[in-house]
Amino acid sequence: MLRFRIRNFCNAAVDLLESSSPEFLCTHCLRTYIFGSPAVRGLGRSVVDEEAAFCAAILHDLGLVSPYRRDNRFEVDGADAAREFCARHWVTPERADLVWKAIALHTSPGIPTRLAGEIALVHFGAGLDFLGLGLDQVPSQVVEELLEKYPRLNFKAEFRNLLVEHRRHHPAAQVLTWTDDVVRTAVLYIARSANPDGIANYVGGAV
Repeated sequence: MLRFRIRNFCNAAVDLLESSSPEFLCTHCLRTYIFGSPAVRGLGRSVVDEEAAFCAAILHDLGLVSPYRRDNRFEVDGADAAREFCARHWVTPERADLVWKAIALHTSPGIPTRLAGEIALVHFGAGLDFLGLGLDQVPSQVVEELLEKYPRLNFKAEFRNLLVEHRRHHPAAQVLTWTDDVVRTAVLYIARSANPDGIANYVGGAV
């Protein structure tokens, strides 16, 4: 019964993602998990609760879509929505709290890397897919195969539009905590770029 619940929990997370989010965001969340897993292990870290890590990666951008927007920054709104989802699927409070932290902190530099591997996974995976951070450590063949299976679907422009929409609804909310010069440059690049979409078009601030 426990194994069935775990499998059902992961499937339900994918169902929630696909029913609430545009396709470009769905593939981004899937790539976040796939990129994040080897990034964590490459640093000698471990992921003990693979299901919690998967759920957090899959649901980490829920706060950007209209059904789950509240009055907080999107990371917190998404984390709250994911915690409610966990409660509906018999997830223990401890595991639900792990999912909450992984989502709430995924754009906070310097914090997730010092916490549990599940939390670091979402941070690394999202950072690689959004900014290309650490892309040079991933074999090009792996990147090509991943993008073929989970295409970016004009991700840069579509994600920019989603951030603009979120800001329009919540002008007082800070959108991201990735606030260093690299990230500011990345956001400007995403906003202005006319290049075809793809991770390789932006890696660590270099066009």
